[in-house]
Amino acid sequence: MPLGEIDRPVSSKPSAERDAAAKLYSTIAVHTAEVMNLLPLLNRLARLETEQAPLADIERARRKLTTHLQLANLEVSSIVAEIECEVQRADEVQDRLKHVQTTRTTTQTILGVIFGGLANILSGGISIATRAGDAANIASVAGGTLEVLFGTSANFTKVRQEFNHPHNHLQAFWDGEEKQREFFPPGVWRFLTDPDIRDVEGHSLRDVLVETWNEQGRLGDPGSQEEQRRKALLFGDGGLYDSDDLHVREAMLQQLESSIQLMHQDLETLLREVLLRQALEEDRV
Repeated sequence: MPLGEIDRPVSSKPSAERDAAAKLYSTIAVHTAEVMNLLPLLNRLARLETEQAPLADIERARRKLTTHLQLANLEVSSIVAEIECEVQRADEVQDRLKHVQTTRTTTQTILGVIFGGLANILSGGISIATRAGDAANIASVAGGTLEVLFGTSANFTKVRQEFNHPHNHLQAFWDGEEKQREFFPPGVWRFLTDPDIRDVEGHSLRDVLVETWNEQGRLGDPGSQEEQRRKALLFGDGGLYDSDDLHVREAMLQQLESSIQLMHQDLETLLREVLLRQALEEDRV
């Protein structure tokens, strides 16, 4: 069950909540609480601390908030683990395809060298035996053709394998709100799609990552058939992948995973500030 569905706090006016919590906590801490739907809890704790309420009331509110923060950390770790599993799946298949491709290239290169050598031997033998230049030349040309054919065909023929991913985080991330509920907890999705407070232009992490994929050419040239093919492959349920396609999928999943991992830092910031205020109170007592 997503954290947002457990003991959902009743919100008051957002501006009042933000103003009350911002008096004692940093901008990142307040933003993190808002993203995880914990701002009412942080606001209540801040009011109790400001009013110097009985320690039992403050501890009760603080314990409730820290429990929700621990659950939020578990949610982030869970989605990161899911994506990491998908990365490893793609990596394993990519290694297998690379091995098959290397073996095929080596075998056909050796065959090309053998056919080329046999053709030279045959043409030389024909020249010596018959002194007929045409026959020798024909044998030499045929051998050279076979050598080129076997030596280069492996490099132009990619090995492909069926690779399915019906539980596709990239598809949900690319499509947006329509698919996200099946793949991302609400708090994680808000973290990815709300304006990033660190971005001066107010872009979300999702906006930045999608733009990065386009700029890096992960999907191919804009408007090209390659782009259409990769979009259908990467953002669908799967299909025939070659090694390059798997490399692109793996890289995109790792970038998505890194963006989600940033939540750990923000949650840690909020938790650290809550515990720091607790330590200061205990020192005063």
